[in-house]
Formats: sequence, structure tokens, C-alpha cells
Amino acid sequence: MTKALRVICLVLLAILLAVGGLTLYKINKPTEGENTSDPSTESTPDPENTAEPAPEQTSTPEPYGEADPVFTDVNSYLVVANKKHRLPEGYEPADLVNPNVETRNGDWQMRQEAAAAMENMFAAAAQDGVSLVLGSGYRSEELQAYLYNGYVADRGQEYADTISSRPGYSDHQTGLAADFCGNSDPSTDLSFSFENTVEGEWLRDHAHEYGFIMRYPKDKQDITGYAYEPWHFRYIGVDYATKIYNRDVFCSFEEYFGIEGGDYAD
Repeated sequence: MTKALRVICLVLLAILLAVGGLTLYKINKPTEGENTSDPSTESTPDPENTAEPAPEQTSTPEPYGEADPVFTDVNSYLVVANKKHRLPEGYEPADLVNPNVETRNGDWQMRQEAAAAMENMFAAAAQDGVSLVLGSGYRSEELQAYLYNGYVADRGQEYADTISSRPGYSDHQTGLAADFCGNSDPSTDLSFSFENTVEGEWLRDHAHEYGFIMRYPKDKQDITGYAYEPWHFRYIGVDYATKIYNRDVFCSFEEYFGIEGGDYAD
């Protein structure tokens, strides 16, 4: 091969290599906006994890302990009246009504919501063949003073404090407390034997369904300040009444909410 021919071949080879390189560049050239990084180095988003996380569900904290104002607010259905907690001087609920139920020993009133719940409860009991009677409801501070002072005059203050509340400390003054009786055996009114009547048993099993709890349960005198009263019930609303009942049929209000009870501070 002559020198001239060799030069021509080299030139042609260079041209071919140049054209081939340009073609490969065009084939592999990234288009605008294309990600040129190595896909093996990137993680592929999980479609299930791309949604925003759901907000954390938080339950409403339960009222608890002496510091919670719900226990001193007279408009609350959890307002406390016991031997450690006095109601405001001369307090009288603003929404007292006469529940449309059979009564005994007087024409009793209750706060409006408690009265409506009581009417529903009496109707449900009647469907089960149980005849409930309202034996006591709201008592004013004046009426409580009359009753308490009568016990003091008759048997002394120490005895009076075991069976009656001092004026201003009575659960009945809240307008949310009631003494229930029955028609099956009126001789059991306001007595321990009421627990064994059909009315007493029905109330123990069903009162919470209508927002009522047994206010002074069995064997809780050191906690509540009062001996067992299977006839004395207190309206606090269905939610809390059911929670207390589900914990223990004889769980007291003071135990559940961590409220101080027992005897008088003085």
C-alpha cells in the first residue's frame, strides 16, 4: 500500500468513527428533564406511605380529683355535695321541675334533665312489671336544716351526722338526687331491706342505663361518709353512670373520680 493510499484509509476511518460516535451520542443523549441518576441508588416511594398521617385520636380526659372545677360548678351534673364539700350558701337549682312519676311523702322536684331521665326509667321499669315510686327529690337548704336539727334535738349531733346531712352538704340539695321506693312492699321504704325488693334489684341492675348511680354503696361509709343506702340514687348522666357501674356495681362516686369524702372536716 502506498503512502497516499494509507493516508486516505486513515482519513476514511476517522470519518467513520466520528459519525458512529455522534450516532451513539444521539441515541443515549438524555432528554430535557430526564433523571440521569442511577435508578438503583434511589428508593421508589411506597404509594401506601405517601398519604398524610391521620391525626392522633385523643379521648376527652375524664374529670378527676379535687382541682377539676366540674365538681364545684353547680351547673354541672357532677357537682359534689358530701361531708367534705359544701354547696354555695342558699343554693337552689334554676331548672327544677316536677317529674311526671308516682310520688310518695310529698310532691318532689328534680333538675330538668334528671327528671326526664327518671320518667324514662320509670316507664322502662313498668314494662318489666316493676312499679317505682319517687320518695324524695330536691330539698332546699332550709328543709334540710329542719330535718337535721330535728335529729339533733332527738338523738344528738353525733347520731344526726350518721343518718342526715348538715344544711348545705346534702346531695338532695343539688336537685340530682332521689330516694326511690316501690309498690311491692312499702314497708321497705328507706330501709336496707329495699335492696331485696324487685324495685331495689331492678334499680341496681338498670339505673345506670338512665344516668343514675347508687350514691352510697355497701361497705363504703369511710369513703362516702354515709352508711349503705340502696334507695338513694344520684343522676350524673348515662356515660359516667355506665362507666362507674361497669367498674363495680358498688363503686362509689368518690372512688371513681378521686374525690375526698368521709366525715366532716371539722
